[in-house]
Amino acid sequence: MAEHPNDTVRSIMERRSVRKYKTQQIDEKDLRCIIDCGLWAPSARNTQNWHFTVIQNAELISWMNKQTKENIAGGNKDKSSKDDRDLFYGAPTVILISGGADDIWTESNCAYAVENMCLAAQSLGLSSVIIGLARFLFSTLEAEAYAKEFGVPDGYKPLYAVCFGYPDARPDPPARIPGKVNYIK
Repeated sequence: MAEHPNDTVRSIMERRSVRKYKTQQIDEKDLRCIIDCGLWAPSARNTQNWHFTVIQNAELISWMNKQTKENIAGGNKDKSSKDDRDLFYGAPTVILISGGADDIWTESNCAYAVENMCLAAQSLGLSSVIIGLARFLFSTLEAEAYAKEFGVPDGYKPLYAVCFGYPDARPDPPARIPGKVNYIK
């Protein structure tokens, strides 16, 4: 990869979705920086209509993994018990990002916050991976009760989960797909 002109560009170009983490918890100062970067993301009409739930409890993350797989399997516990994936990849910190349910820009706004947090983590020597399947945790009749247990404010819906931690494996950069840009001058 070519040399990067500055640290920001380097963080963008070197960030990867990491799917294997060390058990060591991330430093509180780094966590605060990651959260602050999420809070400083742009949002349509400056609504800042996101809410972050920081989860650093290994038992709760394990439960989230089990329950999400059960929901993906349509409640079939036999099928989900055969799924040995760790949807959260052993990450010591998971941040659930919820957005205001009544705004058409919520998903975009929350995605901007997610990207800011992932890039902040990269710049701090940490890694991240966005877990889209986490939505399945909130896809059943228990969704509202789960959201309350996670401290999600009324009128908000969980949209994304992001794992953060020290990488225990680092993937190679994926090949870039050609033909994704055209210019009109």
